[in-house]
Amino acid sequence: MLEKRSKSRTGLNSPAPFAKADIDERLYLGTIEKGLLVLDTFCANPRPMTLAEVSEASGLNKSATQRVLYTLRALRYLTHSETTRQYSLSARAMDIGNAYLRSNPIVEATFPYLLEANKRSQETVNLTELDGSDIIFISRVPSRNVMSSYVTVGARLPAFATAPGRAILANLDADSANAILKGSSLLAITPHTMTSRQKLLKELEKVRQEGFAIANQEAMLGDISTAAPVFGYDNRVVAAVNIAASTANWTPERVEAELSPITVEIARQMSKVVSQYRRT
Repeated sequence: MLEKRSKSRTGLNSPAPFAKADIDERLYLGTIEKGLLVLDTFCANPRPMTLAEVSEASGLNKSATQRVLYTLRALRYLTHSETTRQYSLSARAMDIGNAYLRSNPIVEATFPYLLEANKRSQETVNLTELDGSDIIFISRVPSRNVMSSYVTVGARLPAFATAPGRAILANLDADSANAILKGSSLLAITPHTMTSRQKLLKELEKVRQEGFAIANQEAMLGDISTAAPVFGYDNRVVAAVNIAASTANWTPERVEAELSPITVEIARQMSKVVSQYRRT
């Protein structure tokens, strides 16, 4: 579960903590946890790092870090420069994420609807899922507008500060939504980010009643977004579709009048398709 990451004294980001479910210690492998912790460290710091930097950011001692780095390098998940003594993620690290996208039937089933929304709006259209307290972008059709925000598939943003995140949170049961907000840092990402828990709860109620959410420069400056929930099997919210545009071209009022109806309609069409897939 990714939150606002803490920084070390050297400016490195530490991997976000995550809540462990009930664990059977007889089956739990701490060595795998250490390996994934190191990979998470590279996710939190997308740049080459030395052994000392990985050790500091991950919290592992240097001996354990060295063994994990050696193993991941041997398995070709990392590369190592003999000149700079730095480690980097290899192209093979993309395989797991790519396999997830290929194994998720929602991605393929909804793509034609993303294309339709993009054609009608002429703006960027995204499909996102909730992962912990973040949304993660799992499909995307970008706008040709040079002023559109740069976000890649696999990118994460705090759910509370985004339109798709709020569209999903608003349609969870109250206990689940409250738990996610309580577990979120609620730190301002931009000067426009809503950080009051009470205001967010009121906003989620509004989203639930209206069927769509709008976030104006709360996660990224210059970006305004409207989103609607996508429902799956048993009418449970499983994703959100959003249209993202530039504040240089769009006002909140115009987004609500022109883009929100497209988002809601596309989300309903997606829900009819996605509801056929039962996912655990």
